[in-house]
Amino acid sequence: MLQFIRSKAGTFVVKVLFVLLILSFGIWGIGDFLRSSPQDATVATVGDHKITGDVVQRAVRQQVDRLRQQFGGNFDMEQAKAFGVVDQAVDGLVTQTVLDQEAERLHLAVGDKEVALLVQQEPAFKNAQGQFDPGQFKIRLGQAGYTEASYVALLRSEQPRIDLASVAGGTVAAPQALADLLYRLRNEKRVADWVFLPSAAVKDIPAPDDAALKAYYDKHPDIFTAPEYRGFTALALTAKDVAADVKIDEAQLKDAYNQRQDEFVKPEQRHLLQMILKDQKSAVDAEAQLAQGKDFVKLAQDLTKADAATVDLGDVAKKDLPTELADPVFAAKEGEVVKPIQTAFGWHVVKVTKVDASSGKSFEEAKPQLEADARKDAESDALYAFSNKVEDAVSAGADLATIAQQFKLTPYTVKAADERGLDPDGKPIPDFAIASDALTKTAFATAQGATSGLEQVPNGSFYLVRTDSVTAPALKPLDAVKDQAKTAWTNEQRTQKVADQAKALADQIKPDQPLAKLAAAQKLQLSTTKPFIRNNPANQAGIPGPVVAKLFDLAPGGVATAATPDGEVVAQLKDIQAADPVADKDKVAALTGQLGQQIGDDVLNQFDRALRTLHPVSVERDRIANLF
Repeated sequence: MLQFIRSKAGTFVVKVLFVLLILSFGIWGIGDFLRSSPQDATVATVGDHKITGDVVQRAVRQQVDRLRQQFGGNFDMEQAKAFGVVDQAVDGLVTQTVLDQEAERLHLAVGDKEVALLVQQEPAFKNAQGQFDPGQFKIRLGQAGYTEASYVALLRSEQPRIDLASVAGGTVAAPQALADLLYRLRNEKRVADWVFLPSAAVKDIPAPDDAALKAYYDKHPDIFTAPEYRGFTALALTAKDVAADVKIDEAQLKDAYNQRQDEFVKPEQRHLLQMILKDQKSAVDAEAQLAQGKDFVKLAQDLTKADAATVDLGDVAKKDLPTELADPVFAAKEGEVVKPIQTAFGWHVVKVTKVDASSGKSFEEAKPQLEADARKDAESDALYAFSNKVEDAVSAGADLATIAQQFKLTPYTVKAADERGLDPDGKPIPDFAIASDALTKTAFATAQGATSGLEQVPNGSFYLVRTDSVTAPALKPLDAVKDQAKTAWTNEQRTQKVADQAKALADQIKPDQPLAKLAAAQKLQLSTTKPFIRNNPANQAGIPGPVVAKLFDLAPGGVATAATPDGEVVAQLKDIQAADPVADKDKVAALTGQLGQQIGDDVLNQFDRALRTLHPVSVERDRIANLF
């Protein structure tokens, strides 16, 4: 979190994004989010400041909404928890609050002069000459949905935090010697000759006698031991169980359509060119010249010294314009120059170069999607209410058979399954409404004869499991696994023999008998790697991975062997190509910057830990878990 604050301190766009983060955390008291439990309960304290459950819920729900846009509408709270969204939100809140408390302790504040300077230095508000442009300032704020007052409030709130984080981490200069050394290590290249000895080529393995087979069986009981099996019965509560009770009416869909206008309707946009002149006479003269056929962009550049990018505002919606400009600009026709308009920033001359009419889906067109979404939400609510009734029955002591009969649920019975969801014959257990991994995990966590609590899976369904039987792991008789034991023993012999061959070949390599010469004499296929670096991206070396690291521990002529899943590699280092940092100054400079950033981040982390000691942090994890 501190790294985010420091690294994003200088941009208008990120200041706008950061205010969204603040809104989600409830610091501004804006936003209306659903709450699922007592939200006024304190879930964390930082010094003398309390963070309540509703603030955490707001942060989490807004982040879940963003992730749904990224991953699709099926992204639910269980997945969010698995992604660490809740922990990240809490940590972010704590970091912000710690910084606020430290800023208050140090009496840090942003005065009017500092605010003005921050606004004037923001690149997004400058014209082509690098000067602060009041018109650009107004338009950019309007496009972002903020007034001058709300943006100033943002600066006053955030800048003390940014200042603290920036001073703590600062710009750390990494030692040049460190950057050069790391560059050499990362970019040094090596070349090697190598041969591969496949295990499958070993054919002369005799069949094991009974004594050898028994010895192997006794030595490897883990291979021949049947896993623990559990028999269980499960009940599932799914959306299908409540679908018939869910009714969606037309009025509900129309309300949803009106609330989701931004999703279904694209407002009219206009492509605008603009110049801002100091007085009315200049604006009227410019209008007259345009009427005579003068090019708008060229005239604007001549009169205001602005560049083309500043003149061209691009596609703009009505809501993005200052109030004085919005109505006349959107009343003009395509190709028309709007009569000069005065605002606090001067006289505006605007040309509408293109009109994109509003578009989107009508209510009838959007109705199927609205109905599907409404039904999904309603079924989710109904299923939650249904699960509460089932949970109440479980708490009252009802057994699984009674619950199934009372709520018309069909039991699902498995006689025996291991933790992987396989039966004693190695076949997957039959499909069910709940995935087998969830069922077996719960069955193996529940004592024999006991019934689990009501569990929920990512798609929103619920389930109960009663563990009916437990079969302990048992060593299978040798007679029952004789074929399996023979295969395993033969593979072990083959693996050992090819390892011995690899060692023998490696021992033969001498200065006057390199691997290349031995490979030719023994009719082995020799390969030579392409030059490769230490981390061997995309198998740059073209050699099995296990031997790569060993080759970087060798001097030229050195030999390494390594086992692979299907054989052995014997390799001899042929060449070392040193990396020269002097010849690659740009990459070294980039690496120096990365090291400085990493060192700065380490300092920031230490600063964060120190602040959390100065302003003690306490997080009630159980209370937070109950919120979701």
